Amino acid sequence: MNKAKLQLRSLSVLRHFGLIGFVLLYLLPFLFALYTSFLGKPDIGKFVWPDRWVFENYRDVFNAGLLNWYKNTAIMSGGIILGNLVVNTMAGYALAKIKFPGNKLVFFIIIGTMMIPGQVTLVPIYTMSVQLGWVNTYQALIIPFLTSGMLTFFMRQFFLSIPHEIEEAARIDGLGRFGIFFRVVLPNAKTALATLVIFAFKDSWNAFLWPVTLTNRPDMHVITVGLNSLKGQYYEWINITMTGVVCATLPMVIVFIILQKHFTKSMAMVGIKG
Repeated sequence: MNKAKLQLRSLSVLRHFGLIGFVLLYLLPFLFALYTSFLGKPDIGKFVWPDRWVFENYRDVFNAGLLNWYKNTAIMSGGIILGNLVVNTMAGYALAKIKFPGNKLVFFIIIGTMMIPGQVTLVPIYTMSVQLGWVNTYQALIIPFLTSGMLTFFMRQFFLSIPHEIEEAARIDGLGRFGIFFRVVLPNAKTALATLVIFAFKDSWNAFLWPVTLTNRPDMHVITVGLNSLKGQYYEWINITMTGVVCATLPMVIVFIILQKHFTKSMAMVGIKG
């Protein structure tokens, strides 16, 4: 018996060491960026102790317009997250719980949009933005991306996991369709909504291709475009670039830490149903 317990304990220790190894492997690029962000120009590419670290890189990135980049990115990401919360949640619920003619066809069309590369839609979005006079505006950065096929699919799968009996009980109590959705279904969908926020925030915060296409004024740069502007035509200071990478990554880390408990629960609950 003691031998069996010892073997189980040994396996548990090995498993934990293995997980720690994978965590360090995934953290290595960020740790490299963090370390490089404290290096002075003479120390680039070298290992130096903390007594030689400098903070001027963060001052330089701040002076380059970091706060304005944060503001533009926060407005863009906030608008996109809000739109996805409304549109994808309601669309996912309708596809999961409301039987209407063409339900399956609409669902398959949404699935089909997931197969279209984003680069294919870039030219039509840019053309429409020019015609509407939206270039260098928040409308161009937000409105074309208020919905996502993948997130609609995700919310549909989550709503399929909610027992039909809960809705029937609410209907017997006199609630209509909207009452059931807002007062019964949504309070039980906090984990899925938190996961939707994480995915929408990650995609919008990291976006580069369409913000750099739809905006060309420095005062409209989001953080990814702003960091790209730090590079010179013929050279690049890697310590400045890595400082920008750290500044761009920290908000995503903070959001994930806040919502990670809901994210884990949601991933465990969502099945391939339907």
